[in-house]
Amino acid sequence: MTTGEHLGEVAMRGPDNILAAFEGDRGAEVYRACVACHTLSPDEGNRAGPTLHGVFGRRIATLPGYQFSDALKKMDIVWTPETVSKLFEVGPMIYTPGTKMPEQKVTSEEDRKALIEFLLKTTKK
Repeated sequence: MTTGEHLGEVAMRGPDNILAAFEGDRGAEVYRACVACHTLSPDEGNRAGPTLHGVFGRRIATLPGYQFSDALKKMDIVWTPETVSKLFEVGPMIYTPGTKMPEQKVTSEEDRKALIEFLLKTTKK
């Protein structure tokens, strides 16, 4: 520090680094918009949105430890590849009115499919 001489590389850790292992995976690229609010593994916990770990097969608004809106708690949706795809096809404001989730649409069917495949492999219990 005193001399200002470079001591070696600095390892920086940030939310985007979790996707480094999935370089070239289109689903990971689509998921990049979600990483600020959602995590993929249970040890990372919740952020502005709930963790997505174990999301498939889970009923909406039932993850312990996250404060869901009352509107979501009244819905009867189970997260499946089809329901998650529909969420991003029409947008959260239409599919889950009353959500705190910012409006996010994935208009490309191929991108939605890639996102679902990515989530299926990264959020398994």
